[in-house]
Amino acid sequence: MRRAGLAVAAGLLLYAGHPPLQLGWTGMLALVPLLLLARAVQADRRPLLAGFGWGLLAGLAFFGPLLTWIARFGVVPWILLSLILAVFVGVFVAGVAAWGTRPWRSAAAVVLWVALEAVRSSFPLGGFPWGVLGYTQHDGGPLLGVARTLGVLGVSAAAAAIAAGVESLLVHLVGSGAPKRVRAAAPAAAGVALMLGGSFALSASPPPSSGGSIDIAAVQGYDEELPPLSQARDDQTRIEQVTRRMVEASRELGDGAQRPELTVWPENALDADVRTNQTMRRFVDEALELVDSPLLAGGQLFDAETDTLRTAMILFEEPSAPGEAYVKRRLIPFGEYVPLRRWVDWYPALRHLPRDATPGDIPGVFDVGGAVVGPIACFESIFPEIVHDQVRAGAQVLVVSTNTSSYGRTAASRQHLAFSQLRAVETGRWIMHTGISGISGVVDPEGRVTHQTELYERAI
Repeated sequence: MRRAGLAVAAGLLLYAGHPPLQLGWTGMLALVPLLLLARAVQADRRPLLAGFGWGLLAGLAFFGPLLTWIARFGVVPWILLSLILAVFVGVFVAGVAAWGTRPWRSAAAVVLWVALEAVRSSFPLGGFPWGVLGYTQHDGGPLLGVARTLGVLGVSAAAAAIAAGVESLLVHLVGSGAPKRVRAAAPAAAGVALMLGGSFALSASPPPSSGGSIDIAAVQGYDEELPPLSQARDDQTRIEQVTRRMVEASRELGDGAQRPELTVWPENALDADVRTNQTMRRFVDEALELVDSPLLAGGQLFDAETDTLRTAMILFEEPSAPGEAYVKRRLIPFGEYVPLRRWVDWYPALRHLPRDATPGDIPGVFDVGGAVVGPIACFESIFPEIVHDQVRAGAQVLVVSTNTSSYGRTAASRQHLAFSQLRAVETGRWIMHTGISGISGVVDPEGRVTHQTELYERAI
């Protein structure tokens, strides 16, 4: 019963650190029950098996609630993904249990946790870093600044180190005799204090401002909640309805006294190729006339000769002129392509995806409004290396374009915004985080969010 309680407590503490609860302090304590759990099973006949089993339960108690939004696409994908990710938590508890009472237990636990997060951020199917411990600190606090020097996994390491120190402190306080408690606990307490102090030392300042500015208007134009997969991806009625609403929402910019230097329509605002779809082209031209500024819009590019579909951020500067495009490089498995399609194509929820998209292979930035703008297409924002590539390519400001409308009013949109907060701190760049139906907002280089919108409201 004690082991089950520790496992569930760990899972719930990990969950509570992320949106919707976003109690950042729980992220610094979440590994304490896991470390106590590993200590409880290390004397078993089969500590690896026992540790893995109880760790798996903790992982399910974490990822199950965290990823409930995936259940809108089917219970099977939700359970399967939660189970795959929970395996990593099981491996962690098993590994720490196997380490036993050897020296440097706390350090080994921190290294193992961060190593497992790094692995699941790239494997399987390109990785899924949702729920990385460092994201629990997205809303500020003493550890967030570590991202500026060591990235989000550095924040994970700092949080894990604090938890390891607290766990060691608890064990010494409870397990030692009364005269020895203070003396035995002193090294662990010093370790926690040292870790907090080290976090401040690692929190570098953002890079200095260039002194320039750019006025970007993000249009959140889709205000209707639709059931997920209610229409096929290539349904023309749905495509035109979404784009028409984007045009209508943009009229407010045309009526304003001050026009933006760049207008952004988020991902899937143009879900058909404007090069061949004349209706889409008319919508784009109308918007360009309205806002009197370049338009950066999320759209699709289709090559009939090669049967190639690409998801892109396209910059339109003049009516009827072709746009310069950045092609999304990291695609969503089962969202933009189907791995092992011939074996899983029978699953009904995949019928909305009749064709696999093709990823881009190079970073791309746009020189517009006197600034270099780096577009980030939705799923890409959870991969630091993709965002850092855009900065290395010269991006002075980043635009994260998302579409989480299929996930309804779940925590998916807020969780996605948390990724942008970490990317802003890591890169020292302002980020315009823009969703077609929300949540949208402006993120400064300290990770603070302003101009935040609600879900399914028409907003600029």
